[in-house]
Amino acid sequence: MDFIDISKKRQTVRKFSNEPVEPEKLEKILEAGRWAPTAVNGQPQRILVLDNPENLMKVKQFCSFGYDQKYVDLAHECDDSKNGKINLYYGAPLVLFVCYDQDACWRHPQTGESSGATDATIVATHLMLEAASLNLGSVWISYFDETKARELLNIPKQWQPVCMLYIGYPAADFVPNTHLGGKRLPIGKTCFYNGVPGQHNS
Repeated sequence: MDFIDISKKRQTVRKFSNEPVEPEKLEKILEAGRWAPTAVNGQPQRILVLDNPENLMKVKQFCSFGYDQKYVDLAHECDDSKNGKINLYYGAPLVLFVCYDQDACWRHPQTGESSGATDATIVATHLMLEAASLNLGSVWISYFDETKARELLNIPKQWQPVCMLYIGYPAADFVPNTHLGGKRLPIGKTCFYNGVPGQHNS
C-alpha cells in the first residue's frame, strides 16, 4: 500500500471491539516505532504496552474528568453523567503509553531545548500509521491526569509522558464522528513556496 493511502486510511476510532490485537500485529506496530527517526538517533522513546484488564482499568481511572458535554458530543461512550463524569476511554484492548526519557534526549546547543517531545511524537505517528496499515483503528489521547497516571503505572521520574494511543478493531456499531470531519485544507492554505506571502524581511 502506498504511504499516502495509509495516511488517508488512518481513522480516529472512539468505540472499540473487545477483540484483542494479535501479538504479531502488535510486534509490527512496535517495530515501526523502533525505526522512527529521532534526534541524533538518541531513541529516547519509552513505551508502556498496556493490554491486560488490570492496566486498562488504570487507564480508565486517569482518563476520567468532570462532566463536559463537548466530549460526549464527540463520543457518547464518554457519557457517565449519572456520576457527573466523562471518561475518555473507549474500550480499546491495547493502549500504548508514549513517554520519553529526559536523560536520553539531544538538546539544542543554543536554546538547550530537549528533542524529547518531538522524538516521541514522531514515534507515536509511526505507531499509529502502522496500525492503520494493519486494518486497526486508533485514537491519539493527550488529555489525561499525568500525576495519577505516574502513580498508577509507576512511571520513572525521568520519563515524561507525551500521549497515549488507543488501538484495536472498531466496534461493530462504531460510527465515525462527523462533528470534526475528515476534510483537509487545500495545500495552498498550509504550505508556502519560497516564503510567506506579504511578509518582508527587514
